[in-house]
Amino acid sequence: MEKYDYDVIIIGSGVSGLTSAALLSKQGLKVCVLERHYLIGGYLQGFERKGFIFDTAIHWLNQFNETGIVTKVFNYLGSDFPRPIEMKNIHRHIGDEYSFLLTNNPDTLKNKLIEDFPHEKKGIEKFFKAAKVVADVSLKFPAFFVSPETFTGLEKMLFKLKQLSIIYPLIKFVFYGGEKGIEKGLRKYFKDEKLLKIFCSESDLLSCLFPIAWAYNNDYQNPPIGGSLVIPAWLNKIVEEQKSTVILSADVTKIDIENNTFKGVTYKKRHKEYHLTAKHLIAACDVEQVYKKLLPETAVPETIKQKIDQSELYSSSLTLSIALNCTAESLGFGDEMLLIFKDDVSRKEHSSGDPHQSFMSILAPTVRDKTLAPENHGTLNVFVPAWMDYNNNWGAVKNEKGEYVRTDQYKAIKEAYAQIILDRIEEKICPNLREHILFYEVATPVTYHRYTLNKDGSMMGTRPGKANMQSKVAHYKTPVKNITIGGHWAELGGGVPIAVKAAYNAALIVLKDENKAAYKKMIAYIKNN
Repeated sequence: MEKYDYDVIIIGSGVSGLTSAALLSKQGLKVCVLERHYLIGGYLQGFERKGFIFDTAIHWLNQFNETGIVTKVFNYLGSDFPRPIEMKNIHRHIGDEYSFLLTNNPDTLKNKLIEDFPHEKKGIEKFFKAAKVVADVSLKFPAFFVSPETFTGLEKMLFKLKQLSIIYPLIKFVFYGGEKGIEKGLRKYFKDEKLLKIFCSESDLLSCLFPIAWAYNNDYQNPPIGGSLVIPAWLNKIVEEQKSTVILSADVTKIDIENNTFKGVTYKKRHKEYHLTAKHLIAACDVEQVYKKLLPETAVPETIKQKIDQSELYSSSLTLSIALNCTAESLGFGDEMLLIFKDDVSRKEHSSGDPHQSFMSILAPTVRDKTLAPENHGTLNVFVPAWMDYNNNWGAVKNEKGEYVRTDQYKAIKEAYAQIILDRIEEKICPNLREHILFYEVATPVTYHRYTLNKDGSMMGTRPGKANMQSKVAHYKTPVKNITIGGHWAELGGGVPIAVKAAYNAALIVLKDENKAAYKKMIAYIKNN
């Protein structure tokens, strides 16, 4: 029997990579996680500066309440998992002519809209009734949790039929997408232009309904006390307690295969090269890196690589992490997320990355969690959808290795962008904000790409939608035996629930080969809990 250094190697220590590692380690497999950064956590890591802790990606969490699937998976790993904070005030939509707050009692918003738009009462009630239909379906998310790729033959067919029966109530909403489609969908409920503007940035009808649906299900949570970084820290603790290994600053340079079967990886750490062998590999990292740079050129058919190239991605972000010399609440910020819109721009412009036009999200994490800043101080996190091609790749240039190199022009462009965003916040929300800023950090798509290598710095990988669904760009199983895709690239959609789902399914695929009893046990756990 061939001897390996490990049973499983995992590339990437984001929440998905670490969750897979914890699940497999718990079943007795010897696992090694390789992380190119010197910190674990991926997008959940955040950073600390001068006593301030910043989350760089989390807007909110779903499926992390008492009945949520993230809670179920984490509880399977250990009952001491970090508990999130329930969101009661969720987000406030602020336009040029309106301001509406969504709470965990959505009927309050419904009644407010009826009060302000009495002539639209019938349509508003119909719209919120539709959101309840979506809420009922989203409660059945566990039925979608196990991927058909973990099954074979008849099992797979029966599983897909069951899923179809569950999502059937949503089909009537699916076809209203794009600039014209969403307008048509919304006008089935109401006609008043001011009311329509509340949803001015959404790209499809379901994205208008889901936030209200999640609120009906009490399914909005903030990160635990200490920030989102405590989640990967807890997962890492489990991995190490099970005698598996996490190696940081380990830059994987090559995946070795033989007879189209995975054999091992080569990585560099502090300019020294190392080689590890294992029976299985889970790539909880950017799939383009795996297919185009780490595997031999002929290992993956060009048609599959082209699907990755042509896939529709979530945007990256321009993120402002602001340290304040006072509390955020003293400046008028609350615990809800502020969504700032301009009424006179198109849906496309709202997510274009133009600092003058794009919508932005503002969070004040220290209103709910005082551990994130020194006493009597606060933080703000500002997120603006952004794209890698802005202003000629933000003024960064590529070196001979294809890496983005930050230049003086890059620094000037991102600073100018930040100043425009601060101008808009002062104009709309807090006129004297700059007087209270101790310092701020600016992250661009170049920043996110540098730390994660995600294609174009995407925050969450491939978007749900007709094009990506038809191309089947999201997948677990690869053309190379014993290499499984994990993380956001295995599924359409984003966020912690999708990352945990990908981790669970990647672990199932490995266990189906290595430990059938454990595989069946994990399948049964999801079905019965």
